[in-house]
Amino acid sequence: MVDTLRADWTSPYGFESDTTPELSRWAERGVVFESVRAQSSWTKISMASFLTSLWPRSHGIAEVRDGLGEGAVTLAEALKEAGYATAAVQTNGWLHPSFGFQQGFDRYLFPLGGDSPAFEKPSLWAHADRVLEEAFRVIDAHGTEAGDTPLFLYMHFMDVHEYAAPPEFKRFGTDGRGAYLASIRWIDDALERVRTHLERAGRLDRTLLVLASDHGETFGENGVFGHARNVLTPVVHVPLVIRLPFELEPAVRISAQVAGVDVAPTLLELLGIAVPPTFQGRSLLDWVEGRERPDDRTSFARLGHPLFPDSFIQDVVSDGTWTYARNEPLGEEHVRGRSDPAEQLFDRRVDPWENVDLIPHEPAQAARLRDALESHMATAPDDRVRAQGVRIDPAIADRLRAMGYVE
Repeated sequence: MVDTLRADWTSPYGFESDTTPELSRWAERGVVFESVRAQSSWTKISMASFLTSLWPRSHGIAEVRDGLGEGAVTLAEALKEAGYATAAVQTNGWLHPSFGFQQGFDRYLFPLGGDSPAFEKPSLWAHADRVLEEAFRVIDAHGTEAGDTPLFLYMHFMDVHEYAAPPEFKRFGTDGRGAYLASIRWIDDALERVRTHLERAGRLDRTLLVLASDHGETFGENGVFGHARNVLTPVVHVPLVIRLPFELEPAVRISAQVAGVDVAPTLLELLGIAVPPTFQGRSLLDWVEGRERPDDRTSFARLGHPLFPDSFIQDVVSDGTWTYARNEPLGEEHVRGRSDPAEQLFDRRVDPWENVDLIPHEPAQAARLRDALESHMATAPDDRVRAQGVRIDPAIADRLRAMGYVE
């Protein structure tokens, strides 16, 4: 999981610079999903959906002090029940164990940031080299201790979120865009080290490698910069690349729209494991194996608590062609001088980055998607899945506060 990685600035998705040569190698012997929508542009909401295969409306997580409750059923729990050893190396503060995201993991490692010989200054969150150090320790120990027990290892990298990269990767310019691209190239180097470590250990031909992201990043699209401001296409279009342990001839590219909630059931079906009945995503394996014609899946996204002064509280539905957004009004104490539209409609065929609001001109399309969103929102959240009033670990709260997230 590469935090804050937008799809269209990586090589398999057609970016003009070679930012991710290793990810391209993964794509050449696997599956690329070209149109993947995350379920939020805030990590906590998006990852709750990714790990539980529940839409944000169903898991209900929306606030700073929300977390995963014990009633949640996660991908890690499904794998553990199927006999897998499960481990995570986690580096995002919103996914700290105090928020409940460790459910189903035998080991949930959370190295904090600090000094690194590869970087010029200390960091709030652990860099990729620290993540790999812990991950390789898990892999190597499992190889000697576990016998035939399979391993699920989840790594979460924060360097792209932080625009962080060692000096030798900073060759894309000196502005924010250049720093962001340098961090992508640095993380691609980390992906290469994962592959080569598995290869040297003789385990690559028995390993499924998956690259995903919780959300993207905007550089002026829709008039905003960063993430957690809205959940329109520019910030929820994320990569999904699956490298298989065997050759596919040719490699598979699927252009139909899918959602982050579809990843967990797809992986479980690929591994021959029953998909929990609570999962709302659908397996995409029939598309990959050519048994079913891919067709755009309707996808939902949500941004709840306004984390920043320019954030929307927003629910979005997209059918692959049209995107409809409903915005909750924010009081004057939140943003002065800004008039937020109650709803927006975009035609992605002619306006892929959703800059031209067509609400006044397409009432039929607006009504159709408005009804779809209303029907979706009519489902009550499952109170067993959401924990409320979580006490945030003080060390994590300090780091989140330093990033502007927590008052």
